[in-house]
Amino acid sequence: MPNYLVFMDIDGTLLTDHQYVSKRTKATIERLQQRDVQFYIATGRMYKLAATVRDKLNDDVQLVTSNGAVFDGIAGREVTKLGGAAVELAYLVARRDNLPMMLFTPDKAYYTEQIPRFIARNAANFDAGVAAIGYEEIKSFSQLARIEDEITNGVILSREDISRLDAAREKLVGSKLLRVSSSNPSNLELIPLGVDKGTAIKQIQRELSVDAAHTFVFGDGMNDVGMMAEANYSVAMGNALPQVKKVANYETDTNYNDGLAKFLENYFEGQPEEQKN
Repeated sequence: MPNYLVFMDIDGTLLTDHQYVSKRTKATIERLQQRDVQFYIATGRMYKLAATVRDKLNDDVQLVTSNGAVFDGIAGREVTKLGGAAVELAYLVARRDNLPMMLFTPDKAYYTEQIPRFIARNAANFDAGVAAIGYEEIKSFSQLARIEDEITNGVILSREDISRLDAAREKLVGSKLLRVSSSNPSNLELIPLGVDKGTAIKQIQRELSVDAAHTFVFGDGMNDVGMMAEANYSVAMGNALPQVKKVANYETDTNYNDGLAKFLENYFEGQPEEQKN
């Protein structure tokens, strides 16, 4: 069993430009893995796309994906579904407000209309690995009905009209059918009710008998807040949203300046950074 757990968001935390892991970060992770530190990627991305990021590190890194709806547990992959009623409501709300939507299973993505690559990348769901996954358009409500029970999570995207996104959020939250979060201001992340990255972390901690005092989490977006409550070492990146920095116990440098690696090196090879008041 590991002595420590480390959970890392992807975009804005582990990666730069949504696709690169620095040499320093990779080397730090590999060095600490030899000291019984278990690393997890913790992301809103679907499982198969998160696995393409793991390929940039090594196979010993485990996955918490779809904002906690799909993760690597001790007995294998754990999956929670969004639910047909929630999927149908999200579809209707997105179509009403003319907002693109993407829906995910662990291994396949569905979309309501073709999304420009720059929007998809900024949504922190698709990157250069998109060609490796199944990718299918939903053209009708009847087509949606055939796959809705397979969906684990989704995302509604803004066309730079944030007021429409705000209206969609209000409708979805008010339904109490699902959880709504955001990895950045231009999206709404659709998550099963009662689930977030934090619920997955709690289960992993129980299964591996590792407590919050031996757990680190690193993040920058609002969908990282839930997991920060499960770790004594909750660390906001220097580029994190102000709300995330307020919740975190610590702050480190930006993702472009190896903030994750610097904090872990300082803790395991020196002294922890000064805790915020």
